[in-house]
Order: sequence, then C-alpha cells, then structure tokens
Amino acid sequence: MRKLSLLFMLVMLCLATTAFADNIVFDLSPTNGSTNRGAGNGTGQGVSVQTTQTLSDVEFFLDSPNGGNFKYFIYDSTNTDLLFLTTFHVDPIQQMTWVSAPVNFTLQAGNTYNFGVISDNTADYGYIFPPINYSNNGLTAITTGNDNYSGYGVPVFSGNGAAEIGLRLSEVPEPGSMVLLGTGVLGLAGVLRRKLMM
Repeated sequence: MRKLSLLFMLVMLCLATTAFADNIVFDLSPTNGSTNRGAGNGTGQGVSVQTTQTLSDVEFFLDSPNGGNFKYFIYDSTNTDLLFLTTFHVDPIQQMTWVSAPVNFTLQAGNTYNFGVISDNTADYGYIFPPINYSNNGLTAITTGNDNYSGYGVPVFSGNGAAEIGLRLSEVPEPGSMVLLGTGVLGLAGVLRRKLMM
C-alpha cells in the first residue's frame, strides 16, 4: 500500500511539473520560407488582443549563420511607443529554428501590439505568404503585412511588408498550476517522511 501511495504521489508530481511549464498560447508557424535581413534590419508581426494575459516567452523562427546579438521588442499598435525590449546573444544557427527570449509583459484586451526582432548580424526569418487568418486563446494575427524595422541601437519602424512573420507567444502558468505543483511536492514529502520514520 505504501508503494502504491508513493507511486501515486510521484505521478501527481510529474503532472504538476508538466502543468507548471509555460503554455504556448499563440503559434503562428511559418510555412513558405524565409526572408534574409542584413545587420540592423529586422521584421515583426502584429497581434490584436481579445483576452488580457501575461507573457513569459516570445519566440521567432530564424537562423543566424554567424551568430550575433538580437533584440526582441514590443511596440504599440502605431509603432511609436516602445513598450518592451530585451537583448541577448545567439551562437551561430545554421538551420531555421525557434529562438526564445523570456519576457514579463501583460497584453491588455482591446489593444494591438507589434512584436519585432532585429540583429546586429545577418539573419533569416520564417514567414507565411499570403497571410492567413490565425487566432488562438484570444490573440489574433494581423494579416495586413509584416512590420519592418531598421537601426539596431534603437529599432524604428521603417514600413510594411506583405507577409506574416513566424511568431510564438507563451503565457505565465496560471495560479492553479502552481497550487497543483505545491500539493504534489507536499504529498511526496509526507510519504517520504513516513517511510523514513518506519
């Protein structure tokens, strides 16, 4: 019976840990190919928000044959107010893949945000053309064309393109997931304590 209880607690802990992982809420995966951008030239994708949520991670689908420093950023709907910016280094990537950066940013319902990426080196970014209608978890891709940005120091909007750019967004786990994790850990600790006392 004790072994069965221990097994049950381990299964609950595994489920709680899985639930605690960030949840991908928006997955606009590229299907057509990639666009090459030189150093200091970037691109981006607009997203309209129907449900308020806090992001924990932003990913773009890209390669970077020589590596480089990247900036992921978020502008308002008019590309005038820079709301979020993070900088990080990427080692050479020879094959297109999702590259993520942690964020802590709340998307407010009723607003539109432009997610951008730029590097101080050459990079390729995955795209979808023609744009498709995509909506998931209260987030909708803007289909009027991608944003273009220039200037690595402070990226500024430089015009629109005609495609959608591959973008993934993940949200912070909900409090219920954290409670589930805590319950699993406490239950496992109790079982182990009992076993050690016997």
